[in-house]
Amino acid sequence: MKIVIIKWVDSTGVTSGWEFTEDIKPLKPAICTSVGFLIDDAEDYKTIVQTDGEDQILGRLTIPVCAIKEIKEVKQ
Repeated sequence: MKIVIIKWVDSTGVTSGWEFTEDIKPLKPAICTSVGFLIDDAEDYKTIVQTDGEDQILGRLTIPVCAIKEIKEVKQ
């Protein structure tokens, strides 16, 4: 399986309680970096896993292509 590094954009938010409107500061989207084994290279999403066992996987993450800024293959 290919190992990839994916840089992608995610939503951010504040859910810790009430905020005074005069204290509100802009929230920018989060830039995330994820590394894993590429198990699904679909046209509209990519799925990676953290760990590949003999007959099991662990830590599956699916990222929509519209959120991906960059994807690089790690050469083994």
